[in-house]
Amino acid sequence: MKNAASMVEFSALFFLFLTALISGSYLFETTHQSLVEADSTISGRDRNLIETPLIEGSETVDGASVVQSIFHIAEINADIQVDGLLYDKNLNMDYTDVSMISVNDMYHTEYERDSNGILQKLIFRRV
Repeated sequence: MKNAASMVEFSALFFLFLTALISGSYLFETTHQSLVEADSTISGRDRNLIETPLIEGSETVDGASVVQSIFHIAEINADIQVDGLLYDKNLNMDYTDVSMISVNDMYHTEYERDSNGILQKLIFRRV
């Protein structure tokens, strides 16, 4: 009788160990799959995207931001127009004069996009 009781106890412990082993293996596999998916999502992001405001055209910026936008025109990859003066997106910053932009004034922004939604021109108008 004593041997039968220990055999039942041993069998129960063995099945408990087997359940823990299978659960651990399943947890390891799902964690690995989650990490692989997160890694592929992160590496697939386009790092060249620039966020735009949700409601375009409602933005008012100061003149310093306008000048900064002109200095980053290559990254924006769009023409910039300030009070009727057009700065081409292929602009050479070494030969560009932005002294006519008052850094103390406020400017209202407008965005011109093509049919695919790609920004073509950024327009600043003095408020």
